[in-house]
Amino acid sequence: MLGTYGCLPRSYRIGVLLKCTYLCVLVFGAVSLSYCYGEVQSAQTPTRSVEGEVAEERSHARLGGVTVHIKGLEESVRTDANGRFKFDAVPEGQQTLQFLKVGYQRFEQVVDVSASTPYLKVELEALPFQLKTISVYGSNRSLSQFEETTDLALDEQELQRRLGMTLANTLANETGISQRTMGRAIARPVIRGLGGDRLLILENGGRTGDKSASSADHAVSIDPTTAEGVEITRGPASLIYGSSTLGGVINVKNNNIPQVLPRRLDMHLTFQGESVNSGLTGTTGFTFPIGDFAGNIEWNRRLASDIQTPVGVLKNTSLSNVSFSGGTSLIKPWGYIGASGSRYRSDYGVPGSPEGHITGVNIALDKQRYEGQMEYRFNTTLLEKVKLQTVYTRYQHQELESNGLLGVEFGLLTYNASAMAHVLDNAIAGVWAEYRDHATGGFYWTPHTREFALAGFYLNQRNFDKLTLQGAIRYDIRRSEPFRSGTVIRAGTVQRRDFNGFSGATSGIYHWTDRLSTGATLMKTFRAPGIEELFSDGPHLAVYSYEVGNAELEPENGYGTELFVKYAEDTFRLNLTLFRNQIQNYLIPTNSGEKEWGSGAAGWLWIYQYMGHDVVMDGAEIQIGGEVFSRVHLQLNMSYVNGTIQTDGRPLERIPPLNGKFVISYTPTPLQLHITTRFSGSQTRLGEFEEPTDGYLVYDIGGYLNFSWWQLENMVVFEIENLLDTAYREHLSRIKAVMPEPGRNVKFLYKLNF
Repeated sequence: MLGTYGCLPRSYRIGVLLKCTYLCVLVFGAVSLSYCYGEVQSAQTPTRSVEGEVAEERSHARLGGVTVHIKGLEESVRTDANGRFKFDAVPEGQQTLQFLKVGYQRFEQVVDVSASTPYLKVELEALPFQLKTISVYGSNRSLSQFEETTDLALDEQELQRRLGMTLANTLANETGISQRTMGRAIARPVIRGLGGDRLLILENGGRTGDKSASSADHAVSIDPTTAEGVEITRGPASLIYGSSTLGGVINVKNNNIPQVLPRRLDMHLTFQGESVNSGLTGTTGFTFPIGDFAGNIEWNRRLASDIQTPVGVLKNTSLSNVSFSGGTSLIKPWGYIGASGSRYRSDYGVPGSPEGHITGVNIALDKQRYEGQMEYRFNTTLLEKVKLQTVYTRYQHQELESNGLLGVEFGLLTYNASAMAHVLDNAIAGVWAEYRDHATGGFYWTPHTREFALAGFYLNQRNFDKLTLQGAIRYDIRRSEPFRSGTVIRAGTVQRRDFNGFSGATSGIYHWTDRLSTGATLMKTFRAPGIEELFSDGPHLAVYSYEVGNAELEPENGYGTELFVKYAEDTFRLNLTLFRNQIQNYLIPTNSGEKEWGSGAAGWLWIYQYMGHDVVMDGAEIQIGGEVFSRVHLQLNMSYVNGTIQTDGRPLERIPPLNGKFVISYTPTPLQLHITTRFSGSQTRLGEFEEPTDGYLVYDIGGYLNFSWWQLENMVVFEIENLLDTAYREHLSRIKAVMPEPGRNVKFLYKLNF
């Protein structure tokens, strides 16, 4: 690996030159934005800023798109997706604010504008003849003040319509998103061919504390039924969450710590069922006020048996999950402070394979999570607010062979803390710290190791007429320190490793018209090797391999380029994205071609050792759709990724083929119906030990209905997946040689808000 550059001195010099150019561009693009800030205020008339938020009176959901007008002044603004508004320079004295939105009662409020003007909270009453849309606070973008690049946000209503057994299954039909699976219960999203630690999955902006990023058999410890919204953030804004975000950031949000004080008891009940595995899910929870305090309690239970495929039953894929959470917060005009605790337990099976354990492996997962948050609003031009967050997770994971013996055991303690300050209108500065204690047991000899990490970051956006610029910089320090150094294992000498690196991104978005915009993003990322990549040593039957780390690994450095076009009008939409990601020292487990004794039914296992390669991943995404007849819509989504190892020109393994979906929908409110065709091309660009995958066409039909009954909000979702019971295989499935994907599946979901 280290000798590669010696063979290519000219390429190496060019690479260094490009890298330096990239860093200079990113630093200049991010830092120079802060010098653009400044707005001259009149020295003759004293002015003050006025800001607040607007919500719906009954549901307390924050309302976007509300026009806020100051009578007697030519001043008006619209609330953002989080219901917030702000006037930067309002003359002191009494002013009358008008609040207008279609379908809601007109409202006026007199405000005494002065240095002590409070943060305003306004609630609008819905008109009785207007059919309302269900929306829940927390489902909108957390960074709504920053213009989207190629981000995605699913509010609660959209999330419920797409709800699957796992987070990956829920998001799988989104453009550019695939699933890494080992059965329906074990799935993790992959975006643009990037998964693992290159795609961060967060819970309320904090790390999940599980091990889903480290191995294909490790499940994501979040049940999507409990989520109130999901955001996918790309570009500069992703760097406030982590340094290895070429794939993006998926943030799953819930209401464990309420941020809005409800006027009364709010309750919800969700029931979900599917036929392909006799799966049943029930979720219930409620939020309640006690003075200035709000409390939240939620419970979830999911059961599923073995999966039915068109050619038979995929054995040992049953699932049993249970989760419980509770939290409370003190909510004041200045902000809120709160804490929550939760527990997630899951027992699931990993299908057997002749390459590993013939009868499969059973996994018992237990995660406890405790979180604290505080947000204080200063409401000044210089400093808008400060948010503090701390998370502690205790994760236990056992892999049991069919005879009940313990094969592998993982224990992980994680402490996270972060502080973010929203400054200068559209800027965020902050610090983040993490401590992880990683231990293994059973027939797996990775040494007991701890990690320390510290990072600082800055994100800024400036708006110039039709041009919007974003920039972000981040610096990370990480240390991996075994408790006992000096031991020599197959991975090398066990010793302390220190890593540090810079990340940065800059984006430019130009609005040619109200309908057409174009943009570009340049991004540099940094990722230090994880504990498993450095020091793994032992058989891992659940993924059919003997895993060996590499104690000499160096960090990854990624360079991403993205160009995008957006066009939107009332009856037509188009999004087109072209991207290239180049990653130096891309760390992947590589089949050595040798075998080692690993117990289990198969005995011998292929040895996979972590190695670094220089790779390039080119791709494109397109979304095009519109209304062709009254209430009849067509939508086509497609994505493609081509991955290559640059040092020898070989295809990069585990890259999804060309895939997408075509949707015909009919929307006679409040009922919506759809026919969906999911398709994929064949994948013949294969890594050395990969198998080809054929293309497929799969059909789904379904619909959903929203209605009010006895002042209760109801949602019903009905869908038949794989209508024709087609046998097909996904390329990223680790068990595609054993069984195809699930067969015909009848799904039903009912949700009640009251």
